[in-house]
Amino acid sequence: MRIYGFDDYGGPEVQRFHEVEEPTMQDGCVRIRTVTAGVNPADIKVRSGARQSGFPVEFPMAMGREACGDVIEVGPGASDRIAVGDRVFGSCAPGTGAFAETALLDASSAVRVPAGLDAVRAACIPVAVGTANDAIAELACGDGDTVLVLGAGGGVGVHAVQLARLAGARVIAVASAAKRDLLEGLGVEHVASGSGWEERVRAAVAGGGAAGGAGLGSEVEPGPGERPVDALLDCVGGDALAGALSLLAGTRVRSVADPAGASAAGGSGVVRRRTTEVFGALASLVADGRLEVVVDDVVPFAEAARAVERVESGHARGKTVVTFT
Repeated sequence: MRIYGFDDYGGPEVQRFHEVEEPTMQDGCVRIRTVTAGVNPADIKVRSGARQSGFPVEFPMAMGREACGDVIEVGPGASDRIAVGDRVFGSCAPGTGAFAETALLDASSAVRVPAGLDAVRAACIPVAVGTANDAIAELACGDGDTVLVLGAGGGVGVHAVQLARLAGARVIAVASAAKRDLLEGLGVEHVASGSGWEERVRAAVAGGGAAGGAGLGSEVEPGPGERPVDALLDCVGGDALAGALSLLAGTRVRSVADPAGASAAGGSGVVRRRTTEVFGALASLVADGRLEVVVDDVVPFAEAARAVERVESGHARGKTVVTFT
């Protein structure tokens, strides 16, 4: 079968198409004929070698960790809820990838695609939407909370802001000015990233409205030690996380970009719950129209390199999806 992946660790130059044997069936897995696969920043970290300590790789390795497709084989120990012919989505089995004509999914995460949910949006749930859901659940966001999301225009961020809002929280979304319309369309308050963004967040919280312009930071002077944010989700890391921590009252912080930095502040990374129950609940939210899966681009498998490049650029508005049909 044909896969798009890498046969060494490195940059985009190690990516290419390969002809390989189908992966050996594993206990507790199902094999699908792939219809769609999501693209995520974590795929690039795996390719670069940054995840060697925790992610098994056997070269050549297909990229991608989430897929949707039609079941063509059910392995031993897989749930009897899934049968050949079902269209399902879920997380890839350990040591296997999604950018492949057929893929192995862990049956404990696989969900039948419900009515009202198409294959493109279904393929986005296991990684980005699922991570956003786990983060907001761990932060225990709810009524009366002001939640700050850094990198709110990316695949995790655009879904986290919606889930926090569904939980009843007020959401301040930090992202580039180009993503203001997207985020405000999701019903949250946008603050432009870039120099001075911390003061713009203070102004937005104190003023009861968004502070999208670069010159709004001086309108409200914070009192000494003022920390107006109750919970923080970081999708950027580094200096941005450090700046956000100066706004946080307490230790309710989770980071998908810098777990060590979040841990040093009393928080942590995000513990993933890749289960049929969790993914099924998210699928229902999407199918019912309560949660919007934000898709930036849909790219044919033949142009998989372009899909990875779009995500690696850092400019995607939501999710990028590879399609096989």
